Amino acid sequence: MREPTDLERQQYARLRELLDVSHQRYLEAGGDPDKTHSGLPGHDYLSDAERVEMVTLMRQLAGIRILGEQAHYQGRSWQIQSPSEIQPL
Repeated sequence: MREPTDLERQQYARLRELLDVSHQRYLEAGGDPDKTHSGLPGHDYLSDAERVEMVTLMRQLAGIRILGEQAHYQGRSWQIQSPSEIQPL
């Protein structure tokens, strides 16, 4: 396994920050400190902009490319929903 690049380290650090913010908001809302909150939209304690940033970072770090409404990964592709079509629970 290769060492992460400086950019990847920065992306991982920002992703960690977003996860920490989300968890802190969960706790401030009365969440159980021994449990974790749902990561689903509307239940993740993130703003829309933070959620889009987090999903973008995760896709970049995983090597997934999004072209239009298709995801491409390791030579395969599949149809996906646009983020605006995903309904919170």
